[in-house]
Amino acid sequence: MKIKFLLLALLVAILFSCSLEREIEVNLPVYEKQLVVEFYMERDQPVKVLVTESDPYFDTLRFPFINNAVILLNSGIQTDTIPFSPIIDIESRKIYNYGRPDYLSSDTSVEYSVTIRDSLGRELTGKTRFLPLPDVDTIEVRYSPDQDSLVGFLIWLNDIPDQTNYYRIIMNEDSLTGSPAVDFTLTDNGLDGKRFPVGTSFRFERNHKMHFRIFHIEQAYYNYLRSMEAASRANGNPFAQPATILSPMKGQGFGIFTTLNQRKFLISY
Repeated sequence: MKIKFLLLALLVAILFSCSLEREIEVNLPVYEKQLVVEFYMERDQPVKVLVTESDPYFDTLRFPFINNAVILLNSGIQTDTIPFSPIIDIESRKIYNYGRPDYLSSDTSVEYSVTIRDSLGRELTGKTRFLPLPDVDTIEVRYSPDQDSLVGFLIWLNDIPDQTNYYRIIMNEDSLTGSPAVDFTLTDNGLDGKRFPVGTSFRFERNHKMHFRIFHIEQAYYNYLRSMEAASRANGNPFAQPATILSPMKGQGFGIFTTLNQRKFLISY
């Protein structure tokens, strides 16, 4: 019995003395960097554009700004160039490297098109138009029946009839500079032309202020946001399905070119 024990101990010692690690080299295909664009136009706000390029997943961290691009914005009547002009947007918590201080026509009949081309010849194109502003009926502050110090909100929207509509709602507590307390998208499936509510749970403490930003967005932007959320959830999760960014822009890259049609409200509670 002692001999068997000694043999087993010797075997274990040999196993632990051996290196169980093995380096495996994986030949990854050459990664082709692509243009990445975020181009937003908003009523009574400067034009803001962020042009960068994508990096391989395992590449070192850097700031991949493309500052030598040519951006041509066409309104059907004239074509304007959007110059290199860094902008910090506190509300969106983004930095843009191109912009113009002048405002664009928000006429919903005008279709805008853009062509973005960098020094390497990579190009992205897109189209968009302004939508009607969201029809916000009322915003109700609701107090928890179980705990009076907690409140929730009920946003009533009048849906625009005879078309499919998409909405985004962002809520920031006290300040616009922090992360949103609420940020979600929705569509009006089954609600065509009706007044309908969008609510939150009773999770906000009293004696604060809430900033509401309610957007009427294009379907392409809705799909883009949903795909970005799916990609974020899949990143680093070996069990998640791979996610593809649904980009409405065409060419050597991906991104979004859209209008921001929003109403803003500030409510103390």
